Amino acid sequence: MAMQMPEVKKTIAAATAGFMPAILSSTAAVATEGTNEWFGVDDGRLLAVLFFVHLSVLTIWLGQYGDASEEDDFFGEIDYTGN
Repeated sequence: MAMQMPEVKKTIAAATAGFMPAILSSTAAVATEGTNEWFGVDDGRLLAVLFFVHLSVLTIWLGQYGDASEEDDFFGEIDYTGN
């Protein structure tokens, strides 16, 4: 059974509404800031170092605190006695 013309238009409109926000928001993620380069960096090696350093710091942080419980008090109790 073939789809009727209004159903086809409705399907196309729904599909377009689904992928257009993804296309439009992804362009904002790689904003060029007027330099026509990602994040304003004109050397790919520098961009690779920036991402590698951030990924390294994230890996170290998750290795140390990744399994931390939200129930633990981060700061602990304050000792007002001065001892």
